[in-house]
Amino acid sequence: MDIIKILQREIHDLKVKWGEMKEENVALQGFKKMVMEKPQDFQDMKVRAEEAEEALANALAGDYRQKEADELMMKKLERIQDLESVNETHKKFNGELQNRLTELEQENIELHADNKKLARQVEDQLDRVRKAGL
Repeated sequence: MDIIKILQREIHDLKVKWGEMKEENVALQGFKKMVMEKPQDFQDMKVRAEEAEEALANALAGDYRQKEADELMMKKLERIQDLESVNETHKKFNGELQNRLTELEQENIELHADNKKLARQVEDQLDRVRKAGL
């Protein structure tokens, strides 16, 4: 049963893809027909688009405000890189500090346990001395 469902799903997916390809083919055929009927119109559009791109590039290259903005952006990118480096260093340092803190807490727990043992030993010895009558 599972194989049938899988195959049915694949057939459905293929039909959807075929429909999409069919739509794309119709659009491409229409565009081809437009270009074939009036190729000069599309050639003129291409030339105008290239001219507009060139004019825009020239305007941006000569615009001093764009240069200032580019310089400011580069400074900000450098600052971001510096801050990321500092952040990584701090993360590493904080990790080391956390490890050291854990070690010291463990030592503190062990010392506390040792102090309790020593206090019990002192109490036991005092009890023995008292029982001995001293």
